[in-house]
Amino acid sequence: MKEIYKYICIIAVAAVFVSCNDDPKKPGYEYMPDMYRSPSYETNSMNPLFPDSMTERQPVAGTVARGNDVYTSFDRLPYPYAGDSLGYETAGKELHNPLEKTADNMTEGIRLYKNYCGECHGDKGMGDGPVTQHNGPKPPAYSSDQLKNLPEGKAFHTTQYGKNNMGSYASQLTASQRWEIIRYVQTMQHPDGTSAATDSTKKKITASK
Repeated sequence: MKEIYKYICIIAVAAVFVSCNDDPKKPGYEYMPDMYRSPSYETNSMNPLFPDSMTERQPVAGTVARGNDVYTSFDRLPYPYAGDSLGYETAGKELHNPLEKTADNMTEGIRLYKNYCGECHGDKGMGDGPVTQHNGPKPPAYSSDQLKNLPEGKAFHTTQYGKNNMGSYASQLTASQRWEIIRYVQTMQHPDGTSAATDSTKKKITASK
C-alpha cells in the first residue's frame, strides 16, 4: 500500500507541474464547464433567438397575472378607466373601495398616509404639510367644501394618474395600499364622525394580514 501511495503522490506532483504553464496556445482542458460557464442567456443580455434581441419576454397580450393572496390578485388587475376627464367622472360614479373598514386597514392607511401624503396634505389633512411651508403648492383641506364630498372613485383615480399639482402614485403604491389610504382620508373628510357620502358597501374584500 505504501508503494501505491508513493506512486500516486509522484503522479499527482507530476500532473501539477505539467498542467502549470503560461503558454496561451495551450490553455489546457475544461472539466464540467457548465458548472461555471452557463449555457443559458443571462438576465438583461442580448438574445439572438428573438427578433427584438431581448432575453426577458413580455406577458402574452391580454393576460393578467394572478395569485392566491387577496392583495396580489386584486393589485394585478388592470385599471379600466382612462386618464382623462371622462375617466375621472366615470370612476367617481362606478369605482368603490373594495376593502372593508377594518382596524387593520385603517392602521395601515394611517401609516401609508404619513409616509406618502402628509408632506403636502398635513397630518390632519388640512393642507399644511412641510412642503407647503416652504412655498410648495397648498392643497385644499379634506374637510373643505371642495373635497369633503369627493367620491372615493375620483380620489383613487387621482392616485392612479395624478391631478393638477399632485402626481401619480401608481408606481409607488399598490392599488390596495391606495385604497387603505383613502379609508383614512375619509375620516378626515368628515371629522365629525358622519359617514362619507361616497362610502360604498358593494363588493367588499376583507383583507387579512
